[in-house]
Amino acid sequence: MDILSITENEIHELGNSTELEYFNFHQGRFARFGAFLTREFPNREANRQLKVLDIGSHYLVNAMMLSAQGFEVHGMDVSTFWEMDFVRERGEKFRIQPIIENDLAAMPTFQGKENQYDLVVFTEIMEHITFNPVSFWKTIYQLLKPGGKIYISTPNALALANWMRGVKNLFTFKSMGISVDDILSKVTYGHHWKEYSAAEIREYFGALSSDFEMTINPYHYKKYELKPPFLAYKILSKLGNQTNLFAEELEVIVTLPQKSSWKMEIPTY
Repeated sequence: MDILSITENEIHELGNSTELEYFNFHQGRFARFGAFLTREFPNREANRQLKVLDIGSHYLVNAMMLSAQGFEVHGMDVSTFWEMDFVRERGEKFRIQPIIENDLAAMPTFQGKENQYDLVVFTEIMEHITFNPVSFWKTIYQLLKPGGKIYISTPNALALANWMRGVKNLFTFKSMGISVDDILSKVTYGHHWKEYSAAEIREYFGALSSDFEMTINPYHYKKYELKPPFLAYKILSKLGNQTNLFAEELEVIVTLPQKSSWKMEIPTY
């Protein structure tokens, strides 16, 4: 059985409607992450020697796949998620070590630790960061072993439908950035404060350290039926997803071959 099927069976067995809806909507993204794991780390027995930090582990979907692929998995999230009964029970079942960290900017749990992890997983979080991230990424740099990787998925700022909607809102003098409805109606620790293009991600990590090497793959995973509501949005999304520049999502694989030159100083008030 493949690692996504193991995860899917666990989710269906629990039968939590909120989680089922989330999993079904994002299933293509999880499948892509599973493909990355089996391509880059095919030997499950050898993976038992490798340690992974899953940041923003949430309901442990990624963490379950990592565990099924043989890794030693540390799932890090705020206390809200690790205090959920089913998350704790799932963590025990899949041998996922809980790490409760409520201060992502400073990461006090990891201060003084170095060369701990072979892989750091950071999916659908980069766009939510509302604090200055230099200290956070310096901690990740220190925690990664030489030769380690960071796996990131994040929305593409140049996704065609969102780009066109932004242009429309600008020329109708309606708004810039996320909508008032998004701010008021969604439960989140941080809205999509900043989405990035591929060029911006290269600039971002290049400014932090010249040691980082990046592979950026535009892709999409959402499925659209071309019928109302939001038909124009769906058509634009499908058109954009036929290209690289305007695709909805970015898969970013950051490799750290060596650790020799952290460049960015942590700013102060």
